[in-house]
Amino acid sequence: MLCHIPHVLSKDSDWVIFLHGLGGNSNIYYKQVDEYKKHFNLMFIDLFGHGCTIEQLNAYTFETLANSAINVMDEENIESAHIVGVSLGTIVMDAFSILAPDRIKTMTLSGAVQGYDFRARFLLKSGALLQWVIPYMWLYKLFAFIMMPKKSHAASRRIFAREAKKLGGQEFKKWYKLMGSLEPFYDSLPDPAQNSIPRLYISGDEDHLFLPFVIQSYLSDPLASIHIIEKCGHVCNIEKFEEFNRVSLSYLNSYPNLQRLENIPKNTRADRILNKRQKNI
Repeated sequence: MLCHIPHVLSKDSDWVIFLHGLGGNSNIYYKQVDEYKKHFNLMFIDLFGHGCTIEQLNAYTFETLANSAINVMDEENIESAHIVGVSLGTIVMDAFSILAPDRIKTMTLSGAVQGYDFRARFLLKSGALLQWVIPYMWLYKLFAFIMMPKKSHAASRRIFAREAKKLGGQEFKKWYKLMGSLEPFYDSLPDPAQNSIPRLYISGDEDHLFLPFVIQSYLSDPLASIHIIEKCGHVCNIEKFEEFNRVSLSYLNSYPNLQRLENIPKNTRADRILNKRQKNI
C-alpha cells in the first residue's frame, strides 16, 4: 500500500487526490495545502520509493501506479475524487482514467507530459547510456536544468533535486526506464475525443519541452480546458502558486457545472503554438 496523508475537512466534502512527479513526493504540494483544505478533503499519495512510501517494485508501469492509487481510494472508502497531478503524476492520471473512469470527477494536469520532441528523445537515449557511468544525481540535475533552465525556475530545480536524493540510484534507474515507455503508452490510448472526464491543463509558457503536446491534447479533447501561465516553467504549482491555486480551485469549485476554459495569453509562445496547431486541424 502506498503511503498516503489525508486532510479531512468534512465527511460531505469532495476529495482531491494529489500525485507528484518523478523524484519528488507529496511535499511538492506545500503551496497548495492551506488553500485547498478550506474547500476539500485532501489525499496526498507518495508513489513507490518516494517520500514516505518505503515499498519498491522490481519494475514499474503506468497502469501499476494507477492501480496503486485506486487501492488507496478503496482503503480510505473514497468512491470518487478530483485528481491533481504534476509531470509524471499526469501520466499516472491518464492510466487511471482508462482503468477506472467512473472514479474520477475531474483531472487537473499541471506541467503535463503528453509526449517527447526530438530533444527529449535524445536526452532519454543519452541518459540510458550515461546512467551506468555517472552518478544518478548528476543525470537528474542535468535533466532538471534542461527542463527548467531559467533563473526563475531555480526554486523548482532545488526542491526536486533535494527530494530526488532520497530515491537512490537503483530506484532511479527503474523509474527512468518507465519514462522511456511513455510514447508507446500514449499510442495505445483511445481517441481523446471519446474521453468522458473533464480536464484542466495548467502549464507555464516557458515549459518548452512539453507545452506543444499539452496544447495538442487540449485541442483534441472536447471536454478539456486550458490555462497557460506567463513567465512560468514546468512546475507551475510552485513557481506561480497563487495563480495556480486561484485557477484550479475556481475550476474544481464549479463542478459539476463546469464551463470550458481557454486562457492562452496573446503574443506568447503558447499563443503561437495554438495558432499553428489550429491551422493544421
